Amino acid sequence: MTASAVGSVAARPRFLPLAVGQLGYALRELWRTRVVFVFTVLFPLTWLVIIGFLAGDAVVDEASGVRVMQFVTPSAITLGVLYAAFPTVAISLAVARTQGILRRLRGTPLPTGTYLAGRIAATVAVALFSTLVMLVVGVALYHVQIVWRTVPATLVTLVVGVGCFAALGLAVAAVSRSVAVASAASIGASVLLGFVSGLFTLGQLPAWADTIASSLPLKPLNDALRDQFTPFHPGAGWHLGSLAVLVAWGLVGAVVAAVAFRREPGGRARPADSRAAAVSARPAQVAVARPGRPSWAALTLAQLRWALRTTLREPGSVFFAVVMPLAVVVFVLLIVPASSDPGVPLLVAAGMTTWGAAVAGFVTVPAAFALARERGVLTRLRGTPLPEAAHLTGRAGSALATALATAVLVFGIGALALGVVVRPAGIPAAVGVLLLGTAALAACGLALGAVVPSSKAVNAIGLGILLPLSFFSDVFPTGGTPAWMSAVGAAFPLKHLANGLADALSPVGPGVAWLDVAVLVGWLVAGVAAALYRR
Repeated sequence: MTASAVGSVAARPRFLPLAVGQLGYALRELWRTRVVFVFTVLFPLTWLVIIGFLAGDAVVDEASGVRVMQFVTPSAITLGVLYAAFPTVAISLAVARTQGILRRLRGTPLPTGTYLAGRIAATVAVALFSTLVMLVVGVALYHVQIVWRTVPATLVTLVVGVGCFAALGLAVAAVSRSVAVASAASIGASVLLGFVSGLFTLGQLPAWADTIASSLPLKPLNDALRDQFTPFHPGAGWHLGSLAVLVAWGLVGAVVAAVAFRREPGGRARPADSRAAAVSARPAQVAVARPGRPSWAALTLAQLRWALRTTLREPGSVFFAVVMPLAVVVFVLLIVPASSDPGVPLLVAAGMTTWGAAVAGFVTVPAAFALARERGVLTRLRGTPLPEAAHLTGRAGSALATALATAVLVFGIGALALGVVVRPAGIPAAVGVLLLGTAALAACGLALGAVVPSSKAVNAIGLGILLPLSFFSDVFPTGGTPAWMSAVGAAFPLKHLANGLADALSPVGPGVAWLDVAVLVGWLVAGVAAALYRR
C-alpha cells in the first residue's frame, strides 16, 4: 500500500461533513417521531386556532389595520420553540445515553461535540419550521403583519431561545435516570411553564405570579416576541432583559449537563433503565402457580394489580393523568379568587379531573394495547389460561383507578385549600359518572388502538385528538367559549363527563344530568362495538 493510500485511510473526517450527516440523521429521526410533530406543530397550531375562536380577530387600530391575533401569534411561536427544543433534546439524548450511543462514540471518528451539534441544529430547524407554520397561518387566516424593522432582533431572540431550552433539555437528559423520566420531566415542565407564564390562561396574571413567571425562561421569550410583533412598539425590538434571562438559564442548563455527564463517563445504562426495560419486556403476568384453572375474576384482578404497577412505573402517565391536573387546579385557583365567581373552582376541578380520566382512558389504555400487540403478547395469550378480555379489563380497571385517584387529589386539595365546595351527598353520583365516563373513554381508546398500527402513533394521535377536543369541551379554563364550539364539544364525551361531575357536586344541590349519562353510555357502546369489529 502506498503512503498516499495509507494517509487517505487514516485521515480523520472533517467536522463539517460529519455535522451535516448528523443533522440529516437527527432530522429523519425526529420526523419519524410522531409525538414531536404533535407537540412542536400541532399543539401550537391548535392553540393558535382555538384562541382565534375565543378572542376573535377584531381590528384594534383602524389606521394600521392591526388585529387582535397580531398579539396572539407570537405566543404560538413561543410554544413551538419551547417544545421543539426542550423535550426534543431531553428525550433524544436520554435515549442515546440509555442505549449506550454516547459511550460508543468514543470508538468512532465522530466526536461527541459533533453529535450534539447535529442534534441541536436539528432542533433549531424544527423550531424554525414551527415558527414558519405559525407565521403562514397567522398571515393567511388572521392578517398578521410582519414588522420588518424588528426582524433581526426576532431572529436573535429565536436563536437564543432555542439555545436556552436546548441546554435545559441537555440538563434534564443528563440527570434523568431513564427515558421515561426525561420524557415526563421535559414535557411536564413545558406544560406547567405554559400555565405559570400565562400562555394557557386568558387575562392578566397577578403581580406575584407575574414576578415568578418573569424569572423563568418562557415568559421573557414570549414578552420579547410579542413586543417585536407589535407595530406600535418603538425601536428595533431588542429586548435585552429577556435575552439576559434566557442566556442565564441556558448557562445553568449547560453547567448542570456538563457536570452530570462528567460524573457518568461510561454512558452506560443505569440500573433503573435496566429494571424499566425488564418490566416493559414482561407485558403480561399470568397467575398459574396454583393447581387448577384460575377463575376469570382472579385473573382479572391479577391483571389489574399488574397494570397499576406498570402505570406507577411510567412517569409520563402519572404526570399527565395525575400531577398535571392537580398542578393546573392549584395554579388557576390561586390566580382566580373563588370570591369572583363561586362556580369557577368547581368547574376547574371538574375539568381537570376529566382531563386526567381522558389521558388514562383514551391515551394510556390504547397505547398499552398497541404495545402488547406489537410484542405478540395478545397472540401468545391464546396459549395461556388468561383470556384476552381479562387482560384488557385489567388495563381498563387501571384507568378507572387512576381517574379516581386524580379526582380524590383534585377535589380533596381543592376543598381543603382552594375554595372548591363539595357536597357529600353528591359524591356517589359523581363517582358513578366518573367511572362511566372513564370507561367510555377507554372503550374509544381501544377502538383507536385497534385501528392505529403502532403504540407511538397511538400516543401521538390520541394526544392530537384530546388537546383540541379539550378546548372545545371547556375542560381547560380558557374563559367563555363561543356557542358553536360548545355545540361541537357537546357531541363528544369530554364535555358530558365534566358537566356530569359539576352537576353531581353542585353546591346548590346534587343532581344527575341524564342527558350527560346517556351520551356517555352511547360512546361506551359505540367504542366497544368499534373495538370488537376492528379486532
